[in-house]
Amino acid sequence: MVEEMEVTNSGAEQQANNGAEQQAPNPEENAKNLEYIKQLMREKLSLDPETNSLTMRLLDEELAKAQKGKNYEAKPVHDLSRDRPIRASVKISLPIKEHPRFNFVGKLLGPKGSTLKRLQEETMTKMAILGRGSMRDKNKEDECRASLDPKYSHLSDELHVEIFATGPPAEAHARLSYALVEVKKYLTPDDEVAAPEGPRPRPGRGGFRGGHSRGGKAMSILDRARMSMDGGFG
Repeated sequence: MVEEMEVTNSGAEQQANNGAEQQAPNPEENAKNLEYIKQLMREKLSLDPETNSLTMRLLDEELAKAQKGKNYEAKPVHDLSRDRPIRASVKISLPIKEHPRFNFVGKLLGPKGSTLKRLQEETMTKMAILGRGSMRDKNKEDECRASLDPKYSHLSDELHVEIFATGPPAEAHARLSYALVEVKKYLTPDDEVAAPEGPRPRPGRGGFRGGHSRGGKAMSILDRARMSMDGGFG
């Protein structure tokens, strides 16, 4: 799974961590795997996403496997009896095709990144804005994409937000659920997000600190997600 990270607009460091999680057994195999990744990226860059959506999806899946050094996608097995921490993640697409002129990146980031930082603190997750248009400097983005460096492979994807949570299984997924509800509020092309009514719960510090979580902790954040969906938090 993915480690905690600072707020990043390019997501380059995160992609590097993803690709380096499982190193190839030896330098020769590692070099072959890297060349295979570059080959997949070249093929992906040569395709039109509008007319080759299925091929693009298959290439994305193969890229993900290659970056992890796997020939198959193994499903994780969680140790619920001992609440061993996991690192869960989810990707959210931004509706840029439906609203091509709206600046969703700016809305999510807020002034000096304050909105994204607040969302992370309240949901106890880490978030990164990735994909085409995630870097402020378009020329730099084009240069990074053309380099075929695996850590910039996300720049060939559509603009999206990736959310990560660390903690015991139930708690990690509860945090992701809450984050999904909160981020969804920023996916409409309005100038303002509705202000919350009444006091908000105090943000948690985030991250797994070791030991067992309290029994009600995961349910607490899940309840907040449910209340948010019902309009209880704005």
